[in-house]
Amino acid sequence: MKSIRTKVLVVGGGPGGAIAARSLARQGLDTLLLEKNLSFVKPCGGGIPSTAFDELQLPALSNITYVDTIKIVSPGDDLVAIRLKGASIAIVRRGDFDTSLRREAEKLGGRLLEGEFRYFVDVGKTITSEVSTDGNNIQIKADYVIAADGVNSRVRAALHIKPVYACLTLTGKIKEDKTDCCEFWFSSSHAPRFYSWVFPQEEGISFGTGTLNFREIKALWQRFFERRAWKTNRIYAEKNGIPLRGYRVPLWQGDLYTRDRILFVGDAAGQVMPLTYEGIYYAMKSGEIAAATIAEGRIGNYKKLWERSFGRRFSIMKRLGEHFLTDDNQTERLIQFCKIPEVQNAAIRLWLKKEPGRKSLLSYIHALKGLFIH
Repeated sequence: MKSIRTKVLVVGGGPGGAIAARSLARQGLDTLLLEKNLSFVKPCGGGIPSTAFDELQLPALSNITYVDTIKIVSPGDDLVAIRLKGASIAIVRRGDFDTSLRREAEKLGGRLLEGEFRYFVDVGKTITSEVSTDGNNIQIKADYVIAADGVNSRVRAALHIKPVYACLTLTGKIKEDKTDCCEFWFSSSHAPRFYSWVFPQEEGISFGTGTLNFREIKALWQRFFERRAWKTNRIYAEKNGIPLRGYRVPLWQGDLYTRDRILFVGDAAGQVMPLTYEGIYYAMKSGEIAAATIAEGRIGNYKKLWERSFGRRFSIMKRLGEHFLTDDNQTERLIQFCKIPEVQNAAIRLWLKKEPGRKSLLSYIHALKGLFIH
């Protein structure tokens, strides 16, 4: 059987894996990036903070939609429109975006292989993985493995780690509609304990909802479709022919970072921001942190560095979601507070501008104090 040797095997060629491979290659480490399907396009809104392009030195793409307004609709149909002063949301086309990140890794010397991780042959001093590629099985020997293979991680399964705790989302694209903002709609009737969304796309809109109750997902999507159509006076000719795609989105638990010399990043580690369900940015940052600890030969620092960067804000957002998305009355209270300029400005600094340090986090907590006092 053919064998390949590399310093680091990165399993999964999405944003987290590609940034990890790029970071490793930039530092001169022999890196192999393994992606199961180079044509795969993940069904998601594709939103990342515009500031991430400078922070992470992301490649410039021509087909990005920049959004400077978000609209939040409460269960009682109260609308809050927020202008994103000094920042914006960049809506990327996932297929093009992921491909561009993988190319960046290749330009710096990383190797890219289309193939599927099957299982570990050995996880000793040298980690040996069996991989299926082009109809053949090969073995890849590495000193380290980064598992960036998504919510259905086969690396987790190979190590007998329980699956990622996740909700189910259902997304459709409607070509005959358009919006110039990101819309977030709340109601237990179509998104119990979550939200439904509408994001602009290059052609039309992305339209979806999420739930923990997998059996109800189609009915919930239909209710949201009907609610928004009624509220916006829209009649869709393609109503019954909209192709829908389901995908699981991790619910952060903060319980998995490493196993021996295998590091988990992005969806494979459940690293999606609670309440907002922002995943792309945090997958890329996690890949960057994981790569840095490997380059330094100190992978034991990965958890500590990740928690220092994001642990407090993830914990706070998880508590907010658990408290204010339990029922529609609580959600109404949260959305009323979103009308307060101080709350809006603090959120923009922390969540869109990604201002580091305790100061921006404390300002956000201070702005939300009234929610718990009244």
